[in-house]
Amino acid sequence: MNAADRRRLMHIVERIDKIDRYTVDGRAFFEEDEKTQDAVIRCLAVVGEAAGALSAETYGRIASLPPQLPKGQRNVLIHEYWRVDLDVVWATIGRDLPSLRREIGELLQEG
Repeated sequence: MNAADRRRLMHIVERIDKIDRYTVDGRAFFEEDEKTQDAVIRCLAVVGEAAGALSAETYGRIASLPPQLPKGQRNVLIHEYWRVDLDVVWATIGRDLPSLRREIGELLQEG
């Protein structure tokens, strides 16, 4: 893995860990607190940007990253912000991020 990919994977892990900290109080708090929503959405945008910038080789080693999804979600979060659905954001947090975090952690440990 090249140095740029390693850096991007570390950025993804850091943002997922932030999202975990920001959402520890649960969905009700997330839905009521605009600052938390903004912070989580920003972190998801970074995840999408970093994932979209990975080399094809590294991207292909992460099974939980389907083609085009992170970059597509990032584009909605940034460029089509009026379409952001908090239900989709919350589902991403609970369903997708844990496996992505685990896979990237394993990849980073491989060296």
